[in-house]
Amino acid sequence: MSLITPDSFLRLSANTNGDKAPITIFFITGNPGLIGYYHTFLSLLSDRLISDSETSFQIHGHSLAGFELGSDAEKNQKWGEKEAHYYNLEEQIPYVQENLDGFVTNHYKKNTQDNGGEVPKVILIGHSVGTYIAMEVLRRHRERQRQHTTTATATTTPDNNKGAEFDIIGGVMLFPTVVDIAKSPAGQRLSKLLNLIPGLAIIASLFARMLSSLLPGGILRLVVAAFMGLSSSLESPDRVVVDTTCGFLGSRRGVRQALHLGADEMQTITSDKWSDDIWGMSDVEEPLAKLFFYFGRNDHWVAERTRDEIIAVRGKNGDGDGNGNGPTMVVCEDGLPHAFCLRHNEIMARKTGDMIRAIVEGQVR
Repeated sequence: MSLITPDSFLRLSANTNGDKAPITIFFITGNPGLIGYYHTFLSLLSDRLISDSETSFQIHGHSLAGFELGSDAEKNQKWGEKEAHYYNLEEQIPYVQENLDGFVTNHYKKNTQDNGGEVPKVILIGHSVGTYIAMEVLRRHRERQRQHTTTATATTTPDNNKGAEFDIIGGVMLFPTVVDIAKSPAGQRLSKLLNLIPGLAIIASLFARMLSSLLPGGILRLVVAAFMGLSSSLESPDRVVVDTTCGFLGSRRGVRQALHLGADEMQTITSDKWSDDIWGMSDVEEPLAKLFFYFGRNDHWVAERTRDEIIAVRGKNGDGDGNGNGPTMVVCEDGLPHAFCLRHNEIMARKTGDMIRAIVEGQVR
């Protein structure tokens, strides 16, 4: 079963594997946080994973807060009314976490004993700033699990407020911006622009709204497609990206939300802030999430030096103290761009599918 809207993606597996619950693949977008940009990628990934006869998967993703094209707030807000709220990076993290908790709760209503006694399993996929959010979701989820374990040990009273019970068994971080984003070429340019033009977000938002209001829909599609180097044909595979961009430009707060979030990223994504157990480098007794990092070469949002330092310190085969227990880190040799979802969905879906299968196989062994 599939349910695809401008703000969400859901593909449920028709396959079942005995009494075992399907593994949830939960996708977290980059900025701008519209899931529509990833519909083609997620559809191709679904086809690859759900055709797997041995493991059952379900794939879900949702737009980030403030980017929802179909929300009541977006539809009902009128010009001249009180400003909408714009979400920073810290606010996006609990928003994503609540979305994940709600999805797992709604799709695993049966007692875990009905699933062979297994707790539901989740694999996170993040793209760009979505990788930072994914790392934070993983960290906070593990902290919550420890608190619940401590509470259960200290008292015999059932903890009815412990939230969704599931294990995050792995993560796939695509073109990750997890450290020092402001040092990247694009980060330096954005920081300079924000300093030179303090009202850049408002100006860009007004310009986008004027453009989408003045140009007829067909002309706007042609302009957007030409600017992005895509086809404007309604029958083209590029249609989803063009439609999503037109919706983004015409939304009442999308452009400003993107720049507001981008400015906060420059201030928030700085030094490495995660412990060894979150990176999967620790020898702690509890099981660690298996992480894959897929870096681009000459990625304009990740400085080459930053990437190499992360690999050296945190990578499985790096020079750090991970002793081979760290995440698997790969540098792309296929020339894929940071914004892979515009033209390179098929090859990225294949690579991501391989990484997910490696995570699942590691759980089986």
